[in-house]
Amino acid sequence: MNIPWRSITAEINQTAPSYLLCVSGGVDSMFMLNFFQRNCKKSYRVAHLNHGLRETAGRDEALVRKVCEQLGIECLVGYGDPDKMRKAPSLEAEARDQRYAFYDTIRLDNDMLVTGHHANDQVETVLLRLMRGYPDDQLRMKKVDGNRYKPFLEVPKDVILERAHHLGLEWAEDETNNDTVHERNWVRNVLVPQMMERRNIVRTIGLKNKTD
Repeated sequence: MNIPWRSITAEINQTAPSYLLCVSGGVDSMFMLNFFQRNCKKSYRVAHLNHGLRETAGRDEALVRKVCEQLGIECLVGYGDPDKMRKAPSLEAEARDQRYAFYDTIRLDNDMLVTGHHANDQVETVLLRLMRGYPDDQLRMKKVDGNRYKPFLEVPKDVILERAHHLGLEWAEDETNNDTVHERNWVRNVLVPQMMERRNIVRTIGLKNKTD
């Protein structure tokens, strides 16, 4: 598959004057950080929220801090309220709300928040929103949505993994991603693989309307 890396690079250097990269320590965000380090000519900083939900959360924070120090990039770290997350009707939703609340406290006026969402995430989002009854015009994530930017929406996960291995990147695996109690994990680990046996939905759903 031909990935338009040059177009993505040009877009990054034209979309905003500065960026705040949301880096969890997982492969998607560590690839994003590396890509910006190699290609972005604009100002950018890194934000990491330690949710405090897992014993390995400190490991993830330490990794992000170490890589940012090696690259000479400012790294801003915040800490979540795990008790509040566990008591919320949806732990995932509360964790997301806490992340973005933290990002908003450190985001500069000209910053766009950048996340490492990719084509597989788009598939999962479309399926989840269909299940939850979203209107047709709200099923897909947009590449640019207010002050949020997802430059890799047209890149499949397997390409990111291949590039990360090729570049020798270091990342942390979140073991809770395999817990299908959470609805998105069930979609990712159960529903999508079954659908992929019939049709490549990463291509037909994830890469549709790439200009969104």
